[in-house]
Amino acid sequence: MALMHGKLGRIEWDADAVRTQLELAQSWSCDVTHEVFEITSMGDTWKTYLGGFRDWTATVECLQDSAGPDIKPFGPGNPNGMADTEAYLELYLKYDAGNTEWRMVFGKAVCNGIAMGSDNGIATITYTFQGVDMMAWDSEGLALHTY
Repeated sequence: MALMHGKLGRIEWDADAVRTQLELAQSWSCDVTHEVFEITSMGDTWKTYLGGFRDWTATVECLQDSAGPDIKPFGPGNPNGMADTEAYLELYLKYDAGNTEWRMVFGKAVCNGIAMGSDNGIATITYTFQGVDMMAWDSEGLALHTY
């Protein structure tokens, strides 16, 4: 089950160290996990735990037309495809353009899956991402973050 989800998001692709394509998400979900290690000692009545590494993944659905031709899933000269292309995600929990008010999570990730389909005759493309850095939270409405 997704920890967070929303209806609006942005993906900036970083191919060859140049951000080349901007995509608008139609829907998204994000799961953040935190490893927990048991450190209970013999003779203790209650179990004791210690927090460990954190991790996150995201799934973002876009309309096929907005997905753009700049980033190819695979092809000549790009044998690893999307695995070598870093993305910058901005996933909005709340957005009101009229009041310039939003809340979002954002972070860097690599694409580890692509699925294409159709929803009522509208072509869609769904990307899955693995976070490569911390997932940050912005409730201040500071647009266009520098990653």
